[in-house]
Amino acid sequence: MGVVTPKLERLIYVLEWARIEEFADDSWDGIGRPPHVRAWLANAFVAKAVLGITTTVGLVERLTMDKTLRRICGFPPFAKLPSEATF
Repeated sequence: MGVVTPKLERLIYVLEWARIEEFADDSWDGIGRPPHVRAWLANAFVAKAVLGITTTVGLVERLTMDKTLRRICGFPPFAKLPSEATF
């Protein structure tokens, strides 16, 4: 998985406690653009708060560089991240 720093350990604890996946609905009725998995996006915003990242641009850059954070949030390791506008 990679190096897990104390801040990332805290993030894992917060995400396990919050269990966002239970509340994020991924329904799609087939009209329009397919949605991204909302739980992954919500996990990323929790990570933004826990890690003290101030901007969404900073969050996207960190997710691009940090494969461990990307995996913790639930994004596939080699798939393209959603755009900043999607976040």
